[in-house]
Parts: sequence; structure tokens; C-alpha cells
Amino acid sequence: MLADYLNTASKMCHGLTRHQAKKLGFDYAVANDICPPKWKEVETATDDWLKGFMSRHKDLTLRKPESTSLSCATSFNKANVSTLFEKLNTVLQRYKFPPHRIFNADETGCSTVTNPPKVIAERGSKQIGQVTSAERGTLVTTLFFINAAGGFLPPVFVFPRVNYKDIMLNNGPPGALGLAQVSGWMTEDCFVKAVEHFAIHVRPSKENPALILMDNHTSHVNLRVVEFVRQNSIIIVTFPPHCSHKLQPLDITVYGPFKTRYRTAMNEWMLTNPGKTVTIYQIGQFVKEAYLPAFSPHNITQGFLKTGIYPLNSNIFSEEAFLSSYVTDRLDPQSNDGLNLYKESMERNLETTPPSSTKSFEAGEENELLIDQNIRLSHCSTSTPTAANPSQRIISPEMIRPFSKAGPRQNTKRNNRKM
Repeated sequence: MLADYLNTASKMCHGLTRHQAKKLGFDYAVANDICPPKWKEVETATDDWLKGFMSRHKDLTLRKPESTSLSCATSFNKANVSTLFEKLNTVLQRYKFPPHRIFNADETGCSTVTNPPKVIAERGSKQIGQVTSAERGTLVTTLFFINAAGGFLPPVFVFPRVNYKDIMLNNGPPGALGLAQVSGWMTEDCFVKAVEHFAIHVRPSKENPALILMDNHTSHVNLRVVEFVRQNSIIIVTFPPHCSHKLQPLDITVYGPFKTRYRTAMNEWMLTNPGKTVTIYQIGQFVKEAYLPAFSPHNITQGFLKTGIYPLNSNIFSEEAFLSSYVTDRLDPQSNDGLNLYKESMERNLETTPPSSTKSFEAGEENELLIDQNIRLSHCSTSTPTAANPSQRIISPEMIRPFSKAGPRQNTKRNNRKM
């Protein structure tokens, strides 16, 4: 049971560390009355127990997890994935796209400084250095297009410059498009030109349209892009927010080997050009060396297959793939179960006593009513009470003071300071 719990927690992106596993083992032993005396002294299990526990359960190991944002962990759920496959199925049935007309588009960052690859060094040495171009690099955004048949289009580069020059793509991939933007990020203007680049190579028409699957970033989905794709018979289907790490073919099987070969190409250039720094003018060369081997037909087709896009398979993801969303999962408010749960919670709230904040609010309303009533009584008469009306009396400001934090004179001074 303990091994199953640790395995499930790691799949839910809430894995336990060595220390937390030992604490959980101690609590488990205490609950079952099998806790050794040595554990009770330190209130945790020992390292020997954890070592033996890991050796008995070969399916468990100590791994360094990847940083996964809460948005990515919770957005990839059954509701979002089923909605995507329903829309994709509708589009495929309507237009009957062949595999070479189904494209995936996505950007990645190519920096002038990357982590160096592993190198051979002396055994036992504690620290090994490897030369890099600088401490922090300059980012160049690169947009790629791949299709379900294993093909790809020339990439699009966005350089962090005001104006683009052809020298920026020297020794780069043939047919690549170069753009310039001050920040180096993809913008609406740059993406419109990238879609025009796509239309030039694919040549979509009403008789032979094309499909692009991509994320719904604001630079991708805007009025100018929608108008252009409608005029050029291009259909766009966007992934749910924060789900591209599981649904995008480029992220699944292509970008991993591409980044590895990109780092290797940069490291080899640094070794053959000692004393020189990498600039944005070498990015195209590194991308070309890593581009062709990584964007192989096998890697591309496997990306579409593992995401269930082509061939279409809405059941490609098992229950374990959605475990990370169970932490914050809740019932649909529009469903019958969700409505029943909402009614039960409202009935429980009505049965309980109101919170203290509500009581204080009601008390404040009573105080205001008393103050208004006393003020009205004070304006009714300025004489002493008469026998005909014994209840009539004058209300002085001192009698109202208990209902306010400061007296009239103090409030007047405060108002004068504000003015």
C-alpha cells in the first residue's frame, strides 16, 4: 500500500521526497503497532529502512522531476481533452483531410547560450567546467510546421532586431523566413507573415484546404489571422490552454532530440572557434545542423500517433494520464451531480449559525437605526419634557457617543484636517 501510494503521488505531480517518505513510513508503522523503538526516538524511519524498502520494490526509484506549473497539471483533464477530440473529429469528417494536409505549428526558443552536453573527465572530480558564449544568451524565436505524413516546412525565425537582414540567416535552413521584432518574441504581425509563408508552400484552396493545430496564444488567434485563414481555405483548431505539453506532436517527440542536437552543434562550434562568442548570426547554422536529423519522418509521425491526432484516437490517454488534474478536480456545476451537491451545501449553510461577520454587520445596522432615531427625537423638541408628553426628551450628543468611535468634537477636528 505504501509503494502504491508513492507511485500514485508521483504521477499526480505531488511526489514525496526521501524525508517525506520516511515520515510516512513512520506514521504507517505507528498506525499498525509495528514501530521500532529507535524510530520513536527520532519520530521518523531510518535510512536503512528506506534503502531496503526501495530494494524490495524495484518499480520505485529516486528521480529528479520536471517543473510542472499548476496550470499545466490541472488543465489537462478529461473535459478539456474530450472537447478537443470532439471538435477535431467534426473538422476531419467535414473536410476529409489527408495526413499531409494536417499540420502542427509551434514556436521554440533558440538561445546563444545553452547548457553544455556531458563531457568525459577525471573520475572523482567534484566540478567540471565547460566554456559557453556568455552568462546569459540572446533569444531567437523559431516557428516550425510539421504534418501527419512526416513532412515539414522551412522554419520561421524572429530575430531581436528592428530590421531584418539576410546575413542573419547565413548557412541557415534553405527556404527559411527571417523576421525582426525588438523583443525577439512572436507577435501578431510576425505570425500573419508566418501564415503567409505557410500558404506559399502548402497552397491551400477550397478544393484542397489545410488544417493547422496550434495553441491559442493571442499572437496566433486574432482578427487579422482569422481573416487571412478564411480567405485562403486554412482551418485552425486550437489546443486547450496549458495542454500543449501533452497534446502537441512537436513537444512530444520532436523538440527533445532537436534541443539535444542544437546544444551539441553549439558546443562543437565553440571548440572549433576558440575565443569567439556565439551571436544571433550563428543561430541559423545551429538550427540547420539539428533540424534535419531531429525532424525525421519517424519522429514526426510518432508525435501525431502518441497524441491521438492522426490516426484519430480519443482514447489514447489512460486514467493515469489525468491523475495530475484529480487534485483540483470537481463536478460540473451544470450536471445533475453538481446541482445536487450545490443544493446539499446550501442546505447545510442554512442550518448552521451565521458567521461572526454577519452578526457584526447586523449589530452595526441596529446601531445606525438607534442613532437615527435619537437624532430625530432631538429635532422634535428643544424644550423640557411636559406632562402631556412625558416620553419627549432632548437627546444630547454625549448620549450618541457610545455608538461611534470618536465624539463630535474629535470628528470635527479630523474633518478640518482633511479639508
